Amino acid sequence: MNERVAGESSDWSALLEAAVARGEIALPGLPDLALRVREAIASESATLASLARLIAADPVLASRIMKVVNAAALRRAAPVSRLDRAIGALGFNLTNSLVTGLCLLRQTEKYSGAVGERLRTHHGHAIEVAAIAHYLAQSTPGVDEQEALLAGLIHDIGALPVFAFAARQPELNRDVAALDRLVARHHPSFGARILVEWHFPERLIAVAAEHENLGRCHEGPIDLLDVVIAANLQSHQSVQYVGVGVPALERLNLIAEPLAGREGARASIEALNHSLVA
Repeated sequence: MNERVAGESSDWSALLEAAVARGEIALPGLPDLALRVREAIASESATLASLARLIAADPVLASRIMKVVNAAALRRAAPVSRLDRAIGALGFNLTNSLVTGLCLLRQTEKYSGAVGERLRTHHGHAIEVAAIAHYLAQSTPGVDEQEALLAGLIHDIGALPVFAFAARQPELNRDVAALDRLVARHHPSFGARILVEWHFPERLIAVAAEHENLGRCHEGPIDLLDVVIAANLQSHQSVQYVGVGVPALERLNLIAEPLAGREGARASIEALNHSLVA
């Protein structure tokens, strides 16, 4: 694409939507390894050994799985040194979640300029939100900590096609502020579209679509989306927000008792965070 538009985010938005509609910017597909692991588990024929063989084909991913299972936040007993035992300690569901989420974070190339800067920030933020969501879910009845980990990893997946578009626009690739506005405007809807195409559960699609909806209020117990909204806010430490009026924070008691004041919280989150970083 050679269109050059100065400044207005609405113009960039129109160009982005047109590029996606024409197929010039493709929504990311489910990575091959993640698909094969998911299919193996769904077939109910998977064993620890067969899953270990699948994952071992990607040494970097296998190493990160090992780091996660030996992280303080997830350590069961003695450290493990074999991939099949690590999968057994995590369980098939969490293994599947980690493979999917970690593969997704490697979907785009390493770009330069504003895109490269924001892509690195995007990866780090997704990992931190995953670690915080996992921690919060541990003490939240009805929210699965394994699913919370995956939800954190993929909550901003809709930013990836925006990055791919921006990398082809020299002016946008030099303008961090314009890129941030474009990501903020489009990543929830793109994220929902991606997860619908991948046949993800509705609750995870809702996380992609609504995690920026700070005023979300609903009846019933705390749910997965509450946890991710709260984790997303907690990760933005440089952003000053008013806690009152954010129901997810109130429900999770993060206004009266912030994470910073909870004994062991930061150590637990950082241990898992570090284990997820390549």
